[in-house]
Amino acid sequence: MSETAPACRNPDCEVATTGKCALSHELLDSCEEYGAAEADLDFGDDDEPEDHVETAALTRLRSSDLLRPEQIWPLQKVVPIRTVALVGDFRAGKTTLISALYASFLKGPLAGYRFRSSRTLTAFARRHHDALLLSKRKSPVTLRTSRQDGLGFFHLCLRNEAGGDHNLLIGDRSGETYADARSDTSLIGELIELRAADRICFLLDSARMADAEQRHSYKRAFKQQIHAFLDNGALSPSTALEIVTTKLDKLTPQMEGRALIEELDAFEAATLAEFSEVSLTARRVCALPRANYEVGVVGLDDMLRSWLAPREREYPRLIAARAPVRHLDRVFENWNEA
Repeated sequence: MSETAPACRNPDCEVATTGKCALSHELLDSCEEYGAAEADLDFGDDDEPEDHVETAALTRLRSSDLLRPEQIWPLQKVVPIRTVALVGDFRAGKTTLISALYASFLKGPLAGYRFRSSRTLTAFARRHHDALLLSKRKSPVTLRTSRQDGLGFFHLCLRNEAGGDHNLLIGDRSGETYADARSDTSLIGELIELRAADRICFLLDSARMADAEQRHSYKRAFKQQIHAFLDNGALSPSTALEIVTTKLDKLTPQMEGRALIEELDAFEAATLAEFSEVSLTARRVCALPRANYEVGVVGLDDMLRSWLAPREREYPRLIAARAPVRHLDRVFENWNEA
């Protein structure tokens, strides 16, 4: 009995030998004195050197949240990466588009690619949650990116049918920041994702195109955004530029005796003509249909293929110096001839 019974703080109690509480408690656990305090128990020698602690089994887990700009360079040194920047005003559909890509891979392969891994799974899940029934919302929605969030990147590693892996980074920044840079071009230099991007997608919001009160001002601001970046040298010549029209489910009503889709056709054609000096293309997507569910999810597969399609890059041709004094400089003459 004495070997198994816990100690009692009452020195007059013989519970350890007789099993009876000195305070006449039938249930020993109900006695406030029964059981030694943690400070009174001997847990053995606690002076073992720290270097005896085995750390080989410890694993450092990533936060899986958005990648910050300083985390991109270490990743780029390890694997080839394709970077896409989504540019648009607030509520243009950036977060919805990102969430829709994540949701598609939850169901299976998309556009010949299947999900392999991601360093930002937590960030994807947070954006996608509000579009689920579990969020208890009356209709699916995605919360927009806040100005305070700064610049972040979503990461996807996708495997094609041939077994090759493709790493994709999608830049995420609030629409208010882009709107500020449009009106104050001195802020454009802070948009570091523009120079780093292989592709820049200017998101054209169909909901604003369908609103007669803001349609004309919005179209003017949309073109102004592209002009501001081009005129201030914010875009690399090798960067692919495209207009991505979002929220196609908003274009079903009639407007001024013609379908809104005709208004969109005319504006896209006019914009492509205005920026004919650069390689600008256009595509349309519907990532989360709410106004008209019959439209469905449109264009995500084609968009992903274009993002990951191989691109030919132009490498500068070395020009030999004229009558170089050093023999070392003459190697370029033979190099170009070869």
